[in-house]
Amino acid sequence: MTLELKHFGVIIVMLFKNVRTLLNRTNSLALNRQTKCIANLDRRQTLLPKQRAHFSLFADPSKLALFRLSHATIKPSIAIASFASMANVGFDNSPFWIAKTPKERDNPVLNWDRFPNFAAITPENILSAMEILLPRVEKEFLEREASFTPSWEGTIGLVQEIEDDFERAVNIPMHLKNVKESKELREVIEKIQPKITKLTLRMNQSYKLYKALTELANNPESFAALLPAQQRIVQLNIQQMQLAGVGLVDGSPEKIRFNEISNRLSVLGLKFSDNVLDATKAFAEIVKDRETLRGCPDQLLKLMANSAKDKGFGDGDPEQGPWAITFDEPCIYPFLKFCANRSLREKIFRAFNTRASNNEPIINEILKLRNEEASLLDFPHFAALSLSHKMAGTLESANKLIQDIFEAAIPAAKRDFENLTLFAKNQLELNLPIQPWDTHYLAEEYRKHLFKYSDAEISKYFTFQKVINGLFELTEELLGVRVQEVDQEKEGFTTWHKDVKVYKMLDKSTEAPLAYFYGDFYSRPGEKKGGAWVAICATRSKDFKTGQVRFPVGYMNCNAPPPSVNSTNPSTMTFRDVQTIFHEFGHGLQHSLTTVDFPQVSGIHGIEWDFVEVASQFMENFVYEPEIISRLSAHVETGKPMPEDMINSLVKDRQYLAGLTTTRQLHFAQVDLTLHSNFTPPEPTAVNANQKTVFDLYKELAQRMLVIPVLPEDRFLCSFLHIFSGMYSDGYSAGYYSYKWSEVYSADAYAAFEEAVENLPPEEKKAKLAEVGRHYRETLLSLGGAINPRQVWKLFRGREEVDIKPLLRHA
Repeated sequence: MTLELKHFGVIIVMLFKNVRTLLNRTNSLALNRQTKCIANLDRRQTLLPKQRAHFSLFADPSKLALFRLSHATIKPSIAIASFASMANVGFDNSPFWIAKTPKERDNPVLNWDRFPNFAAITPENILSAMEILLPRVEKEFLEREASFTPSWEGTIGLVQEIEDDFERAVNIPMHLKNVKESKELREVIEKIQPKITKLTLRMNQSYKLYKALTELANNPESFAALLPAQQRIVQLNIQQMQLAGVGLVDGSPEKIRFNEISNRLSVLGLKFSDNVLDATKAFAEIVKDRETLRGCPDQLLKLMANSAKDKGFGDGDPEQGPWAITFDEPCIYPFLKFCANRSLREKIFRAFNTRASNNEPIINEILKLRNEEASLLDFPHFAALSLSHKMAGTLESANKLIQDIFEAAIPAAKRDFENLTLFAKNQLELNLPIQPWDTHYLAEEYRKHLFKYSDAEISKYFTFQKVINGLFELTEELLGVRVQEVDQEKEGFTTWHKDVKVYKMLDKSTEAPLAYFYGDFYSRPGEKKGGAWVAICATRSKDFKTGQVRFPVGYMNCNAPPPSVNSTNPSTMTFRDVQTIFHEFGHGLQHSLTTVDFPQVSGIHGIEWDFVEVASQFMENFVYEPEIISRLSAHVETGKPMPEDMINSLVKDRQYLAGLTTTRQLHFAQVDLTLHSNFTPPEPTAVNANQKTVFDLYKELAQRMLVIPVLPEDRFLCSFLHIFSGMYSDGYSAGYYSYKWSEVYSADAYAAFEEAVENLPPEEKKAKLAEVGRHYRETLLSLGGAINPRQVWKLFRGREEVDIKPLLRHA
């Protein structure tokens, strides 16, 4: 999957850094830098001192020990007690959110309570919704700005409602852009984006709000009276506002330039994504000779025949063709894996790895502007800015993680490469050396050689409904959460596509509803972006005046192959598709099972980006358990169980070519950090042919970290959505290492379950796993971003340190 998060949820209060935060960031943590360009002493005294600490928020260093929200501040018993009372609150069905004006009541983007009416939403009413909402939000914020006082009610309490209105409305078009893209919707978003950017900057640069928050944080008595979650929200807001340039003097050249950069970066991020989508949609290699596609399995041939039909070639006959090879994920990777035609693989691979090359100037401008933005906030480079609100904290810590894992992985990668080379030479009689377009194909052929079964054969045992049912059964047994599909017609749901399903989560013991989520699992070339991700429709929140709690609602999006139109058989999935479903569901669980009633830190909100993949990667561990594989599988045609030796081959798959896979991910992470810390993009008018490009850096690091060379003309960076697109980049830019950082924690979390049942008889294991699962739910899944992740980890694991040995053992 790609994002592999996938979040584009919005922080409710912290969202107002700029539109990039609005679209992407679900977390932020400690800005420990001093903002520069402050004109007067009064304002200077409220800004951060320039020092490294967990939360160096206060002008008076003598007060730091009193208010620093580090992992030692809150005792575990206090933290659990703070949230235990929230865990079993029932959800009221009365309206939680009501349109405030007649025009809002007439607009489906604005007038919805718990679930949007997607059947009524069009690009036109999205545009009119923003034209109605944005002026109203700005007017109400300016009215309340005059009343800010250094208290919870006088700061967060005054703005939470209008920020919630803003988040809910803006989330809808951004979600639809990713699942139902159209020319009309793209044009609307281009129109509303500058207005959203302007408003978010205005609100997040409110010095009156910032001053009230810092005075609250500096008042020992007032601050101590807040709940831990409220303290965290106050501090996160202070940090986030500093990152948004609140300390830059109004009207100063620095403030003007900062806002120009914010506007421009939001435009560039969306343009980058659009270029990748356009390049993906535009490509199709039409093949008329089936022999040219030798090795491709029947399901892939059906997919390609239907793609050809959609593009005006043939009638979709998988036997006679023609067939269209496209860049859509259900096609491109299976094609490279199965097609035995080496010259065709080369042609497609070269086209795929050089797609969206028009993004090169966008990359250079993004990198230049990010470093300039960092400089205005007194950071040495953008990587330092990005890491200041992540667990790693510093560039040195992130680089050390990469280097430590690389040193363990590179010997395995070299062995993997040697084994592939010998196999290619002796078994396939392939002309050496191995080329980049050979790796997917060789990996699949070598897998069959070692483990007997091909990926295509294995996929016949994984049908969509069987996998989903098994996942939900595991969730019920492990976490005490029941998942049920909703009858959409009976309960009045509408969706953006007929294949989208709606699910309800309930507490197993009480039958109380916990959350809802939409499941959009199938690929739709042309309107849905690639990858897999979880996004937010609504966040858990409590109205403390009425006691009413709004349940979380999310979107779970994947790109599995859809069922064949002309077949009675259900959709089948590759083993990688199964892993992706589990991964994304892990994100969904963290969003859905939160017990935090403050939306700013509820669910995945407020969690440091390099900790946010823990819950998702944790779930992936279960797909390698023989009993779970057996539960998820049955032959698509006969219904027979998966053979034991096939199950064993999947268990071994975890370590198959793990060295090559790991070094590839580490290479991406190192490129990301280096581009954002030690690289100067060439000027657009540069005539010096020796000036280093982003592709030169990419290849230099590849020579050091990869055993299989990359193409001289490789342009992978032009489609590296994680660090350059408008959806992901605010978290993953100078943050791609987060996957490996989180993976260390997720492996150690899974080890807690392994250790719990290690010496138990079989009849006792199920109950013990449920006990540990309940503890996992009450800590990692429940607490969201309400407390520091190191505290959350200690509550769950009983120790502050994370153990890397489980990761090395598993991989």
